[in-house]
Parts: sequence; structure tokens; C-alpha cells
Amino acid sequence: MVLCFFGDGASKQGAFHESLNVASLWKLPIVFVMENNSFSGSTRVEQEDANAAAGEPLATKAKAYSMPGVTVDGGDPLLVHEHVAAAVAVARAGAGPTLVETLVYRLSAHGNTIAPPGVPLTYPEHEAVRVFGAVEEYEAALRGDPIPRLRARLVGDGLLTVEEAAAIAADATAELDRAEAEALAAPLPAPEDALRFVEA
Repeated sequence: MVLCFFGDGASKQGAFHESLNVASLWKLPIVFVMENNSFSGSTRVEQEDANAAAGEPLATKAKAYSMPGVTVDGGDPLLVHEHVAAAVAVARAGAGPTLVETLVYRLSAHGNTIAPPGVPLTYPEHEAVRVFGAVEEYEAALRGDPIPRLRARLVGDGLLTVEEAAAIAADATAELDRAEAEALAAPLPAPEDALRFVEA
């Protein structure tokens, strides 16, 4: 059983179509999970995808390979789990692959700059704003951020208290801060390490 994750940009490459074709032909136990975040680099998906340009979901591509395809709100983890679990059951039953398209919105710019130690990370302005001038679209996407959406749902359903949610967020932030500090303090690898585990 394999879960294969990729973005909408990858679905325009030949390897995507070859993989779906063979997986369907051989009834391989694979669930293809596409993260459609509306942009490929700094290009809108409808500018380079025939299905998107026609107003169709990208999961439509599954039809060409005789496999199920479904489009879900990727900002709803419970809904994603429901559909991916169903696809996993199909795969494990020997009925072949499924393409699950999850609709999300990339909230950071595509080309985040990685700075050297001691220099703060910088995040170039998001393409929706910088390239297309779609400030309202980007602000709406920020309001739909899936993390606060899920937190509000769990608190609203009584599965989590506000205090527990805050503690989880604080723990996660502390863990990220520790990992960053350890990475920045670690010695640089030896140049010859660049060739380790390289097969070709």
C-alpha cells in the first residue's frame, strides 16, 4: 500500500500520467494525493492546466486512466481523512488506485529564501499579491487557514479546551525553535558527504 503525495504542478509532467496509467493497468495499491494549492511556481493553475482552464477539477484526470478521482476541501483534515481512508480500502481490496485532489491555498510564497545562520529568514511577497495584485484573494485565504479552522472546530465540538489548544500550539512552537537551534548549531557536513547514498 502506497500513498503518493505531490502538487498540482507535478500533474502536468509526463511521469504523473505514466504512473497513473501503469498503476491503473496493474491495479496497484496506490492512493495518489494531489495538493492543488492554486499555483505552480508563480503561475496560476488555470494558466497551465487544461482541466482548470475549463473549470474542471484536476481529479478529472483520473478518468483517462479508468480509476476513481475525487476532489475534497484540503483545509478540512477530517474530510481528507474520510476520502483517503476510503481510497486506501479500495487499494487494499485489490481494486487499484485512486486520485484524491485536495484543494488548499499556498499561504507562503513559492520561493522562500533560506538565509545563512544569524540572518533572519525572509519571505517574499506571495505571488497572488506580487504577480496578480489579488490582495483580497490572499487575505481571504489567510482567513481560511486550516489550522485555526480545525482548532475552532475541535473546541466548538467540546473535544479540546481553549487552554489545551494553546498548550499544543506552545509545545509545537517550542519544538520548532529547538529544532532550528540544533540545526543552526550543527557542524557543516564534509564535502565528500554530498556523494553518500547516491546511486547514480
